[in-house]
Amino acid sequence: MSETIRILLVEDNMGDAVLLRETLRDAGEPGWFELTHVSRLEEGLVRLTTSRFDVLLLDLSLPDAHGLETLSRARAHCGGTPVVVMTGTNDETLALRAMQEGAQDYLVKGLADSKTLARSLRYAIERQRLIAELAQANELQRHLANHDALTGMPNRQLFYDRLEQCFGHARRESKNVAVLFFDLDDFKFKNDSLGHDAGDRILKTVAKRVAGAIRASDTAARIGGDEFTFILYDVEGPEDVARIAHMLLDTIAEPITIDSNELHVTASAGISMFPADGDDAETIIRNADMAMYRAKSAGRNTYQFFLPAMNERALQRMDMEHRLRFAMERDQVRVFYQPKVDLRTGHITGMEALARWRQPGGTFVEPAQFIALAEETGLIVALGERVIELACEQVREWRASGFPNLHVAVNLSPRQLQQRPSPRGAQGDIVATIERILANTGVEPNALKLEVTESAVLKDTDAGMSVLARLRDLGIGIAIDDFGTGYSSLNYLKVLPAQELKIDRSFIRMLNYDGPDAAIVQAIITMAHSLQLSVVGEGVETMEQFRRLRTLHCDEMQGYLVSPALPGDQATKLLESYAKARPAA
Repeated sequence: MSETIRILLVEDNMGDAVLLRETLRDAGEPGWFELTHVSRLEEGLVRLTTSRFDVLLLDLSLPDAHGLETLSRARAHCGGTPVVVMTGTNDETLALRAMQEGAQDYLVKGLADSKTLARSLRYAIERQRLIAELAQANELQRHLANHDALTGMPNRQLFYDRLEQCFGHARRESKNVAVLFFDLDDFKFKNDSLGHDAGDRILKTVAKRVAGAIRASDTAARIGGDEFTFILYDVEGPEDVARIAHMLLDTIAEPITIDSNELHVTASAGISMFPADGDDAETIIRNADMAMYRAKSAGRNTYQFFLPAMNERALQRMDMEHRLRFAMERDQVRVFYQPKVDLRTGHITGMEALARWRQPGGTFVEPAQFIALAEETGLIVALGERVIELACEQVREWRASGFPNLHVAVNLSPRQLQQRPSPRGAQGDIVATIERILANTGVEPNALKLEVTESAVLKDTDAGMSVLARLRDLGIGIAIDDFGTGYSSLNYLKVLPAQELKIDRSFIRMLNYDGPDAAIVQAIITMAHSLQLSVVGEGVETMEQFRRLRTLHCDEMQGYLVSPALPGDQATKLLESYAKARPAA
């Protein structure tokens, strides 16, 4: 130890103090210590609070203190400064008790030579440093055990502990507690497409914002992934909570700049109240979680309060998800085919592949119902891949049996469109998946057409268009489905790598009546043709709709007027019957 040691000596005997200074001088090089001497304990305590010392050298017999009381009072004021007792009493019992009370060493005047004294002081300082470092390490370990490593926020464990404490206070004081469950919208997509470093920066930015937006009495935590939770203690009622939830959503939605890119991040929030919505942490958090999913279903970037009916819906949803997983594992989800017909020739030009779930009892689950569930749970990725596989196998058979120009169309969901390689090389590229299916089934790319909605592309326009362009470059057809129900942006439409536009059935339905819909359909067809897109009218059910579409120069139609969606064998019979009735020119 080469630095100067600052020593505070509390000793009322001036002769002992002078002797001690001489002893210290003999122990090392000049300047190795700096000694401050006082004769009373009270004066020493003042020095300890106003100056910094490396070690306190303390006599136990002083004018204003005696025995172990002297040590006890000194320890109460010295903070992290180690104490070495140096007294005239050679008593082993007293020495042991002094060490038990926190002294680093116990020396007897006249028995400690210069080397012993210097070594005792240096060892006391070093031991105190080790103790401080160990305490700091223990504190760090406690902090890490209770806080999220990325954001520094309380983690799940600490959140639950604080929540139970809040519930205890609320029960005694008849207070309300609100729990808010926030989940960032489309975070997985941003994390995969921008990279995990950008994802981490988004999470840290959001964490810093929300932690600074709440009251000191409240708790904000990150309990996993992109999930943030809040405890609002002693809230007046739902109106007060709604105001805070709205403020937090606005705080999160402020643009985030990462690498010169301005990102827009939103969240969906669920709210449950104690004690109205539950009497324990698990129930309250589960109910807030259910309310959050309702907020996502309501359009995202909003909040919803828990309602008791959600429990029943949640159980129904869990049951359906379980049954859907079971059906997919056992290949019970089938593909039906609905034909598209050329309005000029009457020939079937293609078939749209549609997933159908037939339950063991013979009843079918409504497609909109289980497709939405598959999309929400992520099962749509596996389901969509299986539909593409079955559709490619079927179109291969059709082409080999005399329909060489027939194509099959498959809907591509937003989640499937988001499947692409991340900067870290994550698997799941939709283009690679389709290439593999085409290779395994031996189907030419022009036999497959993929249908996407405008909203699916606009979730991430540049990346979505890039994926579609790659698919188009393979020779796969691209169709814009349900046109008119989404953004219907001409700016996007003119640059989308598509060859076909399908007019939504809501417009076709109104062609039965006089009104503006015919003019809208006419405008869509004219615009599409000017962009070199073919046009399909969806949901055609009447001869009047058929005639009007043909008069408006629509290219193809699809709907119950031709046929509902059929199993593969029945679709084959329909193809054969159309071929006989309308032989190719």
